Amino acid sequence: MMERITCEEAYNRFKPEPCVLVLSVDKNGKPSGMTAGWVMKTSIDPPLLAVSLQKKGYTHHLIRESKAFVIAVPNKALEDVVLFFGTTHGNEIDKFSYPGLETVPGSVVPIPLIKNATLNFECTLLKEIEAGDHFLYLGEICAVHANRDKKVLMNMGKRNGKRIFKEFEPLF
Repeated sequence: MMERITCEEAYNRFKPEPCVLVLSVDKNGKPSGMTAGWVMKTSIDPPLLAVSLQKKGYTHHLIRESKAFVIAVPNKALEDVVLFFGTTHGNEIDKFSYPGLETVPGSVVPIPLIKNATLNFECTLLKEIEAGDHFLYLGEICAVHANRDKKVLMNMGKRNGKRIFKEFEPLF
């Protein structure tokens, strides 16, 4: 039988959800980023992505400042990086110094790409929308880079306080 539940419980049950790294740089070009699950495709022509970030976070300041961001889609090999980026604060620690994290320069935006990610979307900021306790960033995709042999990591939720991830194989 269907029952009424809170939005918070519904959000927690609405899984799996994407798991991405949202990357940007400060005014001096120092990169940082965060793990996010609220990301979506919004248009094919022009190609657009949107990501929703908490107002209290650091990454949204970087996106505002640089007017650009990268959405890196991780795989199982980057699970530790996903957890690290999701549990540390970029204004307190250099996230890009994580052991074994390899980057390459972006081809269009001044933000490094995650070398071993399944996909890296380079985006220029098109619009920022206030959305309750979050900001929604709409970005125009200006370049996409793929490791075709890699799978996509999805967030399945938490069990006993531990985040559970599973990989899925894209059909490309």
